[in-house]
Amino acid sequence: MANQLDLQCFQNGDLHPRRLKDLGELPSGELRKPAKHHPPLAKCNREAEGRDGDEDELPALEAAYAAILQGLGENPERQGLQLTPRRAAKAMQFLTRGYSQTVTDILNDAVFDEDHDEMVIVKDIDMFSLCEHHLVPFFGKVHIGYLPRKKVVGLSKLARIVEIFSRRLQVQERLTKQIALAVTEALKPVGVAVVIEASHMCMVMRGVQKMNSKTVTSAMLGVLREDPKTREEFLALIKN
Repeated sequence: MANQLDLQCFQNGDLHPRRLKDLGELPSGELRKPAKHHPPLAKCNREAEGRDGDEDELPALEAAYAAILQGLGENPERQGLQLTPRRAAKAMQFLTRGYSQTVTDILNDAVFDEDHDEMVIVKDIDMFSLCEHHLVPFFGKVHIGYLPRKKVVGLSKLARIVEIFSRRLQVQERLTKQIALAVTEALKPVGVAVVIEASHMCMVMRGVQKMNSKTVTSAMLGVLREDPKTREEFLALIKN
């Protein structure tokens, strides 16, 4: 069991890495799911069906939003708010649809054998997510680079990987690591790098209210973590 990616199931339904021992020796296959013996509070909902637009979930979500409006002192029955709980429920389903998607599904055999061993970078990928602490948005750009090991992936699939993990309740630090690990699992490259630059509405609209603040996080795996020159090449390319 050495040299494997250990995964832990958290209460928000994500699979989170605890350690990555050796990038080059990860077993093939999709991101592994947690064992079935996890305690109830940590039960994953990754297998939930139809998170985006599931009519069965709407009544509970609608009732919750109606209760929020009442808690704010509003009247959910007034004309402007009559359909708000349903609209908000549908919007939340859309914003969290990543829970029902998997990397294996979106790759759809778009990994190709290719004799290419130079860096591949897709930068300035738009990202929108929800802070799990306040349920307000954070958004920005994602830059992904990898050094292939004779395999490449369709470029649009990197953007789709960003979508899977950003359309959940998140923190930026975990999102960065999840994207890097997903690319690692899919391609088994020599190295992977992910940088996210984002503005957080929990710091802009409330709290300290710092309008121009940005948060930058990075995840470097394999040679991009171990070799300073390779890492510097990636960082220089995403800035240009």
